[in-house]
Amino acid sequence: MSHSGEASHSSDGTSQEKFLFAEYQALITIDGSRNDRLDRFLTIFMTLAAAPWALYALAVKDHSAMPSLWATPLPVSAALVLIGLLGWLVVMMFIQMRFTIIMYTRVINAIRGHFLKTGTLSYSLPLNPSVPPFYERFGYIQIAVAGMSLVNSAYISLGLLNIVHWPTGYGIRVAWCVALGVVLWILHIVYYWAEAKRRERNSKGHVLRWSKVAGPDMRSSVQ
Repeated sequence: MSHSGEASHSSDGTSQEKFLFAEYQALITIDGSRNDRLDRFLTIFMTLAAAPWALYALAVKDHSAMPSLWATPLPVSAALVLIGLLGWLVVMMFIQMRFTIIMYTRVINAIRGHFLKTGTLSYSLPLNPSVPPFYERFGYIQIAVAGMSLVNSAYISLGLLNIVHWPTGYGIRVAWCVALGVVLWILHIVYYWAEAKRRERNSKGHVLRWSKVAGPDMRSSVQ
């Protein structure tokens, strides 16, 4: 993306504008590295999600009976629960990393809005420091969180189904584990929603302002 218009404006501006432009460039670099890290979290999650199935293949390769997910060996069941819990941590880190990216993006928008007026470019650039929202309803991040949460919840429930043998009928055990999976999935989504609302609430009132200080210069502050 070209920022030549913003660059020429900054080079002829005050020292404070030059400082803001330098911050703008640094934030773009940081934002790129944070997006790369977000992609790595997805790679880590997919690697973790595949691990129990490799172990499952090793555990049943010498058995002639038809493999069944409802009767997995104990090591595989334990691995499912462990990977589900680790996956939950990865989802939490994924969410927080996305929130950090949004925070940097909002600051970039605020600085861009200081230098540009709406309609000064032939293409549209966001100038609003309140976007993007932390809670991205029906966006790809929400879908990714929901998908990873589903995998985590299914792993934990399936693992516990084969580890804990309650003195009840098999159908009741399955029903309890399905209910547990649904509850765990809801907890994932509630965490994402609650953290997004908390971030949104804490960000209110913190906008880019200009305040006078002693001496000939002006300095920017975030209040």
